[in-house]
Amino acid sequence: MVVIAAAAAFLLAPLISVAATGLPRLTALPPEVWDAALRSIAMAVISALMAAGASLALALTIARGGARWVEGAGMLPLIASPLVLGTGLFILLRGAVTPQQMALPVTALINAAMALPFGLRALIPAARALEQDYGQLAASLDLRGWARLRLLVLPRLARPLGFGAGLAAALAMGDLGVITLFAGDRPTLPLMLYQLMNGYRMADAAACALLLMALSLGMFWLFERGGRRDA
Repeated sequence: MVVIAAAAAFLLAPLISVAATGLPRLTALPPEVWDAALRSIAMAVISALMAAGASLALALTIARGGARWVEGAGMLPLIASPLVLGTGLFILLRGAVTPQQMALPVTALINAAMALPFGLRALIPAARALEQDYGQLAASLDLRGWARLRLLVLPRLARPLGFGAGLAAALAMGDLGVITLFAGDRPTLPLMLYQLMNGYRMADAAACALLLMALSLGMFWLFERGGRRDA
């Protein structure tokens, strides 16, 4: 009990401090912070949708007896550095487009890849259970393609799919890695937080951190609740 209380105090004390300092400044944040928040939301939603789509496709392939390397390939992002991937893409694309044009698409793509293993861990057991319970019945009814996805797969896998998408959105909201290579004058919220701290605007930085925490939790809650509602 003492260990749990100590861990809770260790986690909650900084959050309470940030909330107490940042809450009075929240409505007085400069417009560029809200612009960065909108960019972060857009990037997080795109990243979550890409991660959910990719993890669903891979999980269904694995559940239907796909090659074992498919699951291994889906776990590869666990051993990859997002900053290294971003640097590689920056080198590959720098002659074709400007860094500012690459910023949000590349950041969303890499964050979706980073969230893919977590989405797979949530979806693979459910997809295998779905295939075991309903696979033969769906085949006997010739249920395939979009009809199978809409009538069988999405309703049965909505809960783990929503959880994986919510996790991907929350991770993307808080990312401060790839965006530093591309952002220029269009930062996301974590990069704006870093810039405020670098300028010693600590009250604004605390308010920005509070906004980031609220948006991250809100994005996760919306996706996860959407999955539970449709299940």
